[in-house]
Amino acid sequence: MANLSHYGSNALAEVHNHDNMNNNMINQAVQATEQSNVVNHSETEITSDSNIIPYSQYVIESQQGAVQNSNSSAQQDALILSVIEQLKTQVVNFTKINLDNKSANDTLIAELERYMEKSIEIDHLKQTLSEHVKEKEYLMQTVTLLKNDFKKEESRNIDREIMLEKKIKQLDNIVFKRDQSTQTVHMLTKP
Repeated sequence: MANLSHYGSNALAEVHNHDNMNNNMINQAVQATEQSNVVNHSETEITSDSNIIPYSQYVIESQQGAVQNSNSSAQQDALILSVIEQLKTQVVNFTKINLDNKSANDTLIAELERYMEKSIEIDHLKQTLSEHVKEKEYLMQTVTLLKNDFKKEESRNIDREIMLEKKIKQLDNIVFKRDQSTQTVHMLTKP
């Protein structure tokens, strides 16, 4: 820091004030352009005596230019170092973000694979369930048909039983009447 003290408080304020970094870069670019224009004019326009200055004035201007150039160079160096540090910080931050994103992507891919496996398993279970439902429906239809057949058969059997009971009664009546007739004949033939 001791080496920077001869640059003045403006140069130090610009180095530590990151908010003004873009404005400082623009101002320095404008200053560099103006200095280059001054150098270009002094080199290209020495065609008349009006452009010639005394040597003492040249020495003073050269010293001022050297101080300004060293000031400007130190400011540029400090600014470049500041920008480099900021870029390093950004690279580290972006690297961390990229690693976090990669980790999140890996987690999501693993979860997606588990989901796909579960989805395949669910599809298989759905197919199995569908087969069981179809089998149950078939069995239910069969049971319904058997119940209907059983009811019809039961109804026929009841009808047969009723008919048989009627016939039994008729036969009983006939037997009873024969018995009576036989008794009557037997009584009549008995002396």
